[in-house]
Amino acid sequence: MITPAFDLSQDPEYLILNVRVPYTRTSEFDLCIDGTDFKFYAKPYFLR
Repeated sequence: MITPAFDLSQDPEYLILNVRVPYTRTSEFDLCIDGTDFKFYAKPYFLR
């Protein structure tokens, strides 16, 4: 698995996560947000 390029920022109301996964199809990814846990998978990228 490859960790994708990402950056994290926040403002008073939101936590903003930008994930860059070139050459993947937007229809072929899995995203899970559960409380404070975040998981992203798009072959061959994985971010937790």
